[in-house]
Amino acid sequence: MNTYIVENARYYKCLMGDCPEPCCRWWTIQVGDDTYENYRRLGGMHGRLMRFFIKGKKEKSIRKVFGRCPFLVDHGLCRFQKDGGNRDLLPLVCAQFPFQVLDLGERREITMLLSCPATAAVFTDHPREISFIRTDEKYISYYITNNDDRPFLEALLRQRDEAVAAVCDETHGLPVLFGAVYARAAASNARYLSNTMRETAGEVKLTLDPDEWGKYLVSPEPTNAFFPIELIDEIILGLIDYTTMSVRNTHFFMLIRRYKRIFGRLYQGEAEKWLDARLQELHAKDSGYADRHRYYFAYTLLQLYPYAYDTYFWQRQVLLAILYTELLEIFDVTEYISMGKVPDRRARILTLSSFEHGTRHNPAMTENIFNLIRRKFL
Repeated sequence: MNTYIVENARYYKCLMGDCPEPCCRWWTIQVGDDTYENYRRLGGMHGRLMRFFIKGKKEKSIRKVFGRCPFLVDHGLCRFQKDGGNRDLLPLVCAQFPFQVLDLGERREITMLLSCPATAAVFTDHPREISFIRTDEKYISYYITNNDDRPFLEALLRQRDEAVAAVCDETHGLPVLFGAVYARAAASNARYLSNTMRETAGEVKLTLDPDEWGKYLVSPEPTNAFFPIELIDEIILGLIDYTTMSVRNTHFFMLIRRYKRIFGRLYQGEAEKWLDARLQELHAKDSGYADRHRYYFAYTLLQLYPYAYDTYFWQRQVLLAILYTELLEIFDVTEYISMGKVPDRRARILTLSSFEHGTRHNPAMTENIFNLIRRKFL
């Protein structure tokens, strides 16, 4: 197994008790079969207590107490990690978070989930360092693809790497890159899913000329609003789980309220032009935001593309990567307008981590979002 880790992961350090949004609070902490079997073997009161805090039959998870993990002790530490505790009792998701570990054949890829404030801080400070480097560190994958189509995997990763390289080349702005990456993915994916054209899927080239995007041209004049604001509005206000957000993700709850106040008074065409103008203004005042949005798109492509190894549907992954980037741009602009100044480092970190937490860790919500995109956009 060849293991690769994203370059800026070397800066990561858990904040423990100083973390503003501990992963032991409000998250669903799944317990795998192997870990639960370790709980079953425990005898006495300790074993009964461990099993009491497990809920579910087929898919097991830890039962929270006042919204937090019952195994959390002082200084924001876990009792299974503190002072050399029994790590065999630590759920795999806890042992690996905030890293995403994917096994793709003989290749293992490790990236950071930016919903963690510590990883969001790393990305905020080092957005350009997203290349993969070899590592000898040991990680256990909790996502193993069941596919064995090696030629397809090689083609998929090659197209992923070409897309990421194009985005990181700062010759063109994000609006053109959104259109180019999508047009290439959609055209090549359509060929691959056709029995008569599958062999020509690799012949579709990534081009930055809108005149060559054919029927996959979304707009003659590409803008940062790749998805219409009307669709974005339906996603933010209709599909993002808003019910308990004020308690479990306070910053994101406030961002959504500010979004409603700012964008709710704009007409659709006006809103899209306004977003473009405010983004240009923000990028001019602080070029770090231009890097943030460009490299976030590249990083999201890096993370999402490989999931198509199981589904053969990489067009979906590209659309989600564009959506998440557009949402980050919108929430950054929302914060900028609400504060009346360029947000400081702390605000950037909280916006990124809370936005990722609120949008990217709910598979059912992700499926609902894509179904809406399929109905109203494709």
